Amino acid sequence: MKNNGQYSALNDSNLVACLLTGDELAFAEIYSRYKTVLFLHARRMLQDDEQARDIVQEIFTTIWIKKEELRVSTSLKSYLFSSVKHKILNLLLHQKHVEKHMQSMLRIYNVGSFSTDLALQEKELAQLIEAEIQNLPARMREVFVLSRREELSNKEIAERMGIAEETVKKQIVYALKILRLKLKVISFMLVLWNQY
Repeated sequence: MKNNGQYSALNDSNLVACLLTGDELAFAEIYSRYKTVLFLHARRMLQDDEQARDIVQEIFTTIWIKKEELRVSTSLKSYLFSSVKHKILNLLLHQKHVEKHMQSMLRIYNVGSFSTDLALQEKELAQLIEAEIQNLPARMREVFVLSRREELSNKEIAERMGIAEETVKKQIVYALKILRLKLKVISFMLVLWNQY
């Protein structure tokens, strides 16, 4: 049985081999060896510390849960960096998808040119979205409304509210994250309706 110090002397290939057998200390060494560089890489891509931490945590959690199925065809470092990139791309695509449907709902709510039954359904969904927006923390809600309804730029919002432009960006990201979690069913229904 190796002690903790012996694991730090192992190369990545040997650590992966140990991990495949369910070796917790090998996993701990991989985590210790790569968590910081992966976080910095994710933060550079996302410009958001919280999301970067979440991405790295998800990757290591998945690796541990599926350790017996782990297949590293390149170097471990390349595998991990590719995993970060893939997760981030999925996150950004999903954010755009949800935001697109939320914008669609807001346009529907404002225009309303549907048959009676569908218009009623759309109105109910718009009310659900509105309720979730109103449940956001006050500053976050104000930033979100100025961005998505009044269509102000991040710079314009920052000037109007007297806050940093980076703060505006983060508030919008957090708002979308919260709404994304709460509106998955609504988004799914919109996808179905948009097919007709």
